[in-house]
Amino acid sequence: MSSQSGGFLAVIRKLSWAIVLFIVFAVALPVAVGAIYGVPASSILSLILSTTVLQAAAPPLGLALGLNPPGILFIMATFAIGMVVAILEVCDSLALSSDRVKRWIDNIGKKMEKYPAIQKYGAVSCIAIAWVPGIGLYGTPIIAWILGWKRIPVIMFTTLGFVIASLFVLFFASRLSIEEIILIVAIVIIAVIILLAVRKYGKRKKDS
Repeated sequence: MSSQSGGFLAVIRKLSWAIVLFIVFAVALPVAVGAIYGVPASSILSLILSTTVLQAAAPPLGLALGLNPPGILFIMATFAIGMVVAILEVCDSLALSSDRVKRWIDNIGKKMEKYPAIQKYGAVSCIAIAWVPGIGLYGTPIIAWILGWKRIPVIMFTTLGFVIASLFVLFFASRLSIEEIILIVAIVIIAVIILLAVRKYGKRKKDS
């Protein structure tokens, strides 16, 4: 009885943590940054609400709300981070609450051990998976979680794919020049590479 109670509490903690992470990254962070630059919180919250339904198709509504393209992309990125982190936490809670789910995950993990290349580079696939209709931002972290991909790369690459998709929608809505798109994509890619390099260096230093 006590073990069941402990398992239930663990699930509640995971779900509560998922909600907190989503609120911090997807809501509080963009609102706080918007306050610094004098952007109305109502406009930011309206775009966030629209993004939960429209996902990468929401940027034109941001333009209608008076937000500029960099601000829109920042909100889309923070929303993606918050959503991916929250979904991964929810998936973890499912593993805690169901022995069947846990066994299913363990079996998939054992099968994936036969394909080390996929385990090593698989998270990069999240960039493309985030574009697939019917999967998008919500389905990508679930797939990554099932396949056992590392969390930080999954968050980074899923966010990158979502932001790139949003950028192209924004291009057709605001007529950004191709040079601006290339520049923004390059900056995002470079930032991701730097973050991965720092993380890899930190891991090597820790192992040594």
